[in-house]
Amino acid sequence: MKTGILSEITKLRELINRHDRLYYLSGEPEISDREYDALFEKLRKLEDENPELITPDSPTRRVGGEPLKEFRSVRHGAPMLSLDNTYSAEDIEKWAIRVMRKVSVSQGFTVEEKIDGVGVSLTYREGGLYRAATRGNGIEGDDITANIRTQRCIPLTLRGKNLPGTVEIRGEIFITLKEFERINGLRREAGDKPFSNPRNTCAGTLKLLDPSEVAKRRMSAFFYTSGVWEGEGRPRTQSELLELLSSWGLPVNMSYRVCSGADEVLNACEELRQARETRPYETDGAVIKINSLWEQEELGETSRSPRWAVAYKFEAKSAETRVEDVIFGVGRTGVITPTARLEPVEVGGVVISSATLHNFEQVERLGVGTGDRVLVERGGDVIPKILKVVEKSPDSGVITPPSQCPSCGGRVRKDPEGVYYRCDNLSCPALAIQKIIHFASPGAMDIEGLGENVAEQLYRKGLVKSIADLYALDIPDLMNLELFARKRAGNLIGSIDKSRGASLDSLIYALGIPGVGKHTAKILAERFGSLPALMEAGADELESVSEVGPVMAESLRSFFENPENREIIRRLASRGLDPVYRPGDESLKGMRFVFTGSLGSLTRKEAASLVEGLGGSASSTVSRDTDYLVAGEGGGSKLERARSYGIRVISEDEFLGMISEKKEK
Repeated sequence: MKTGILSEITKLRELINRHDRLYYLSGEPEISDREYDALFEKLRKLEDENPELITPDSPTRRVGGEPLKEFRSVRHGAPMLSLDNTYSAEDIEKWAIRVMRKVSVSQGFTVEEKIDGVGVSLTYREGGLYRAATRGNGIEGDDITANIRTQRCIPLTLRGKNLPGTVEIRGEIFITLKEFERINGLRREAGDKPFSNPRNTCAGTLKLLDPSEVAKRRMSAFFYTSGVWEGEGRPRTQSELLELLSSWGLPVNMSYRVCSGADEVLNACEELRQARETRPYETDGAVIKINSLWEQEELGETSRSPRWAVAYKFEAKSAETRVEDVIFGVGRTGVITPTARLEPVEVGGVVISSATLHNFEQVERLGVGTGDRVLVERGGDVIPKILKVVEKSPDSGVITPPSQCPSCGGRVRKDPEGVYYRCDNLSCPALAIQKIIHFASPGAMDIEGLGENVAEQLYRKGLVKSIADLYALDIPDLMNLELFARKRAGNLIGSIDKSRGASLDSLIYALGIPGVGKHTAKILAERFGSLPALMEAGADELESVSEVGPVMAESLRSFFENPENREIIRRLASRGLDPVYRPGDESLKGMRFVFTGSLGSLTRKEAASLVEGLGGSASSTVSRDTDYLVAGEGGGSKLERARSYGIRVISEDEFLGMISEKKEK
């Protein structure tokens, strides 16, 4: 009896999976949605009657489950890097010449369509979907496995034999234009405001805490690269990788082309640009890659981007509209920025109602006034900006800098040698709120949970007037804020307490000194060693520091001579924030390590931390610059490549012995 039912259930699962592939991979569905739903319901009913026959990879397991309380953060096996952008044929040719000076480009280039979606990483273990994560900051992302499992475009089990033991697959998930219209149609019927564009809708859907709600929206995906690959069988080229991913049942955009030189690359990019308007999804450019995966590894990457790939962004979409008004905002350094309020206009599927004017010199250069018709574009297809005035209004209103701060009414002054106007009032509410936001931001004190809305509430309610007040907060204070329960309040207090251990360079950057970014803050921390020493440094001493010129030196002196700033720093120190710079042991300085295979007693993250703690560097790719390859079980192509380069290969035990020996010296 059960044998017959199992056979029927198995056939239904295979049939539903087949129709999923036809719909999402081939774009050639053979049955209607109603017929598909009937098959799905029949399978669900059989499984309900025979729960012992349910398997984790059944199509019915995609929908349901309890709503999530929150997304946990997970670390990527290898960083998910961003691409450098180019905007012209000349840029592409320069990039191609650069890479061809370093590698032979023996297998040519690939040109792939750049989808305007959301980056995701899927991890499969023994062929089964183990985890899905967002790109996040490139090192860590949100665990969205429960939401990804609801989507029919994502195979729960890879097809084929000799699959890697563990493999990370990266790609882009998106919502088609047709599905976007369907979702907005339902929202209009329900009396809800329509979503603005497919990409933001997709990103928001992935962050929903209820997987059953995610299942109500059909997302699509294309996958195009891999991260961690533990086991044999890694392809030699990008084009072979795309074919392999497709054979596993993953959706792959097969419009890619393999090109032998820059001329063919440019022709392929132009073909994709012309085909842009015919696509059922949003695409904003082309991605050009070195086809050989070994040559990709040899070129390596910067801290942000791979050297072996570049994005060619298509020209931004633009439209005409009218400037209705201009408003002024105040940033964390007191700079007043004009923003144009526009008559709403759709630009590339997004309704634009405002655009930055940057500064008053830009206003004068454009010759723009209120009432004028202007050409507006989504800069880089994202940030709205005004390109030019198309038609002056007979009643064009002149845009002039305000004489008083729009937030506090304080005096406004122009930088002596600059183009910016600033609020002079150190107690300006807008200035204070922006300082709090910057102080808590990632790269500064990294206080999780303290964003713009929370910062504004803390200030308006009189709980935080300066950044030093953050360290006097307690849970009862936060319970008075909107949408704050005890758990959320406790989490924020915990994050504030954790920030007391921030490094000196993080604190210097967090203070919001005009002109001092993260990189400069690190140089200042290394040079002066403590905040008091930096505060007392004279102009000549500051200017002797690499990358600090007269303007920045004056900015630093002006900031630290301000009595209010000195008092805030004194209060921070009294509450435990007085870090000093401590140079680490650099016995591995200049040495580059790569880890492959499964390590036994520690994770790759832990192993990399050991290397970096001794001044060395850890990379995910093997190149001629690699000094050591630490090989665990299942080394794969990295092991083969290291041996071909004559790189020293050591075991995990040898690595730990080396670390122990260096620490003892």
